Amino acid sequence: MNKSIGKGDFLEKNFFTVSQVCKVCGISRSTILRLESKGLLTPAQCDEQTGYRYYDNHNINKVLQIKAFQEMGLQYDDIKDFYDSEGNSAVFIKKLAHIAAASKRTLEEMQLRSDNKNHLSCELIDLPDYICYARSFSGKNIADKYNDMYDLCHEAFTKGYRMIATEPLFILNQYDEFFGKVPEGGDIHYTCCMPVEPGCASDETTLILGGKALSVLHYGNNIYDKKKIQSLIAEKLNELNLKRTEVVRGLCIVAPYMGREINPDKFVSRIIVPVEE
Repeated sequence: MNKSIGKGDFLEKNFFTVSQVCKVCGISRSTILRLESKGLLTPAQCDEQTGYRYYDNHNINKVLQIKAFQEMGLQYDDIKDFYDSEGNSAVFIKKLAHIAAASKRTLEEMQLRSDNKNHLSCELIDLPDYICYARSFSGKNIADKYNDMYDLCHEAFTKGYRMIATEPLFILNQYDEFFGKVPEGGDIHYTCCMPVEPGCASDETTLILGGKALSVLHYGNNIYDKKKIQSLIAEKLNELNLKRTEVVRGLCIVAPYMGREINPDKFVSRIIVPVEE
């Protein structure tokens, strides 16, 4: 007859119960079981007679690392790819870099709002590819662009498209038109783009390719400062010996925190100019 192994026998071997792991890591029992079902966690020992699971220090450290990855915005599949590749996944690194860039961008924008001072700066960035729900429009002013973007988003949400939470909406503009070279009374032409999750790709979505680009961060009313922005872009292009494309992206990052009533003098915006590589 086999002798039953008691809980105390396992704990004497420096193992921990599910409850202890949950307390130390600040997670629920259901999370532990979910990690096991996803292949992300394997108990150090398991009592075949009682079914009790026991964990060691390595398990706890792994759970804490997984928790940290999740707080960064990574999903279970991303994290499993990290461990399956023994920390060498190019896909994981790319996603982590994307998250880091989004966090850096948000921090810069929040600091500008906090300082509440006019600001204009430019840097060279790596622009990712985006799958977008997009459509071309024509209008006469910024109000038309805003209304067209609003309608586009409503349409996309109605159809069930999921927007990427970390990515702002953007508008593709012809460079010259964006900086005011439009006949008086004439229409400007632009494409409103809403980045959507890759799983939402369909015949209605468009792949907007990334690449090297100049990112101009601006705080203030860019309607009055476009000449300064254009001059800074030209200066930076010349300094880096780069040639711009004919398309510029305008990102207005103000509506979500300001609500419906927007003071143009408190705009935080990015003007992104792709460059030829």
